[in-house]
Amino acid sequence: MKKVLTVILIALLLVSCTAKKDDNSNNDIGKKYIELIKNYQPRDKKVADSSSATENNDNPEFDAFLDKVFAEAMESDYMNMHFNVIDYKSFNIEKPPVDLGELKYGFDEENFNYMEEQLKELQSFDFDSLSYRQQYDYEALEYSLYETLALYGYYQYNFLFSSGSCLPENIISNFTDFTFYDEESIEDYLTCLKDIDRYFDDALKYTEEQSKDGYTMVDEWIKYTIDTCTGATNKKEDNAFITTFDKRMEKLDFISADKKEEYCKQNKEIVLNEVLPSFEKVASALEKYRGKAKLDDYALYKLDKDYACLQYMLSGSNNADMDQVFEDLKDNLAYMEAEYVSCLYDRKSSFTFNAAMNGGNEILNLVGEECLDYLMNNLNMYYPDLGVVEYDIEVLDPDTAPATAIAYYWPSPIDNHNQNIIRVNPNNMSEGMAAFGTLAHEGFPGHLYQHVYYYKTNPHNFRSSIGFIGYTEGWAVNAQRYCFKMAGIEDDRVEAALFFEDAFYFLLYSIIDIGVNYYGWTEKDIIKYFEEESNVFTFDESTAEYYRNFLIEMPGVYTSYGLGVSNFLTMERDTIRELTDKFDLISYHDTLMKNGPLPFNILQNAVDEYIEARKAQ
Repeated sequence: MKKVLTVILIALLLVSCTAKKDDNSNNDIGKKYIELIKNYQPRDKKVADSSSATENNDNPEFDAFLDKVFAEAMESDYMNMHFNVIDYKSFNIEKPPVDLGELKYGFDEENFNYMEEQLKELQSFDFDSLSYRQQYDYEALEYSLYETLALYGYYQYNFLFSSGSCLPENIISNFTDFTFYDEESIEDYLTCLKDIDRYFDDALKYTEEQSKDGYTMVDEWIKYTIDTCTGATNKKEDNAFITTFDKRMEKLDFISADKKEEYCKQNKEIVLNEVLPSFEKVASALEKYRGKAKLDDYALYKLDKDYACLQYMLSGSNNADMDQVFEDLKDNLAYMEAEYVSCLYDRKSSFTFNAAMNGGNEILNLVGEECLDYLMNNLNMYYPDLGVVEYDIEVLDPDTAPATAIAYYWPSPIDNHNQNIIRVNPNNMSEGMAAFGTLAHEGFPGHLYQHVYYYKTNPHNFRSSIGFIGYTEGWAVNAQRYCFKMAGIEDDRVEAALFFEDAFYFLLYSIIDIGVNYYGWTEKDIIKYFEEESNVFTFDESTAEYYRNFLIEMPGVYTSYGLGVSNFLTMERDTIRELTDKFDLISYHDTLMKNGPLPFNILQNAVDEYIEARKAQ
């Protein structure tokens, strides 16, 4: 998953309140599944026991069903398949059409019905007949289908060109990080590259229909998208589409030098004659939407509260009551603040903290591969050992790097866990302690570690086709806390203060986001809240206005990080309180990872199992 400041992988969809149609019948579909998510209760499960053949016997019919779910997910989209598997034939996957897929505005009845049928087939299985692993797979899929089906009811709110879900930005990332496995994949790449122009045309038609339906882009989205397109076209011969392709060609050992030259020539011609003009066309076409919608009309509290709640349930991977979610955020930020202030007021801790902040800790000054290798080799201080994992880290082209991204991680395909890609944005990457935390977030013990650790447990392949972003981003933010421990910071107050400096904004802005978009805060409400609740943060009117507008423009931008880490912090404190001296951090981290990414209410089930097992020892 990408680590970003203002771009998240899950689509947090928005809507203009101007010129709406009165027919919101599809919203009833969304509400039905929102209620199912809100009321979702994990079931009691068999406890994994290596000595019990009965408890660990997989149901072959259920795995056959999951095989079908996985194959159909891969067969529905070429790019999705390419990034998930290398040798698709070995998985009996029928190769999908080599293109970028279809974009059609409107309620997708065919796919909605398909998802509902898949849900019915899933629920036809007797839960008690499944093995321990399969029971978690069942609930992960069921919950994911509820989320997907809920969103179908709000299709009209899905904007393709916005600050939070920028199609041109995603296109750049997909093509500049496309891996070549064989000559077939090179040919496929070039075929998809030629499809960008058609795909953008479809996106513009979609946007036009959406606008006629009363849902129009705001100026902030238009500017962001145009800036992205301009960055993509600033360079010609040395454009990122060309330079990254040439670099990848140089590394290949399965084709001749002449063939490499031929492919480089083809790529260059397509980029210059088709791809760059298509980006220019998008930038030009979006101009006509300027001034047609007001930003303030997009605050989610002005919409249906159930829909607003859905956005935070999706980004936070949590179905808890919103008031409780908000209280947990407040409590965790207050807890972090208290530790931070305690550090600053202790002379010895404050000295150590300032030394670390100002480059006095050699480990925190490590960069790039040195930093990642250090973290990988010291995981076993607080995490289950993973061994050596290969990865590739590169600096992005500053002209085409996502404007708001710090760095991001591309998960390895399921059939090669050594193909891990980390990209760093030179425009936004800081040095020293902040860079250390960012690389821990993307690499070890963050995204890369969690992803590879789980897939080394040999889970079912279908788990690569679903995800829970609150879990994955929350895990990676929490990894930033432990990376400072791994850097030799022995003073708990200093470690807590460094984590606060590195990650406080995830919780802070999540609070403002929910305040603005769910509770309807004004600028004065933001100022009043922090006057009453915080000993560290203050907002004047202009700052409050800036963040209110920013978070109306991009609701949910921080909440996958903030809500995710808030859940992990609360869960760990509660578990330590329950187990006291029987708590073991390494086995606890194994518990959090061994069943893969999950919604937090389902993850709590695994933690409860862990607590009972530790108490019995």
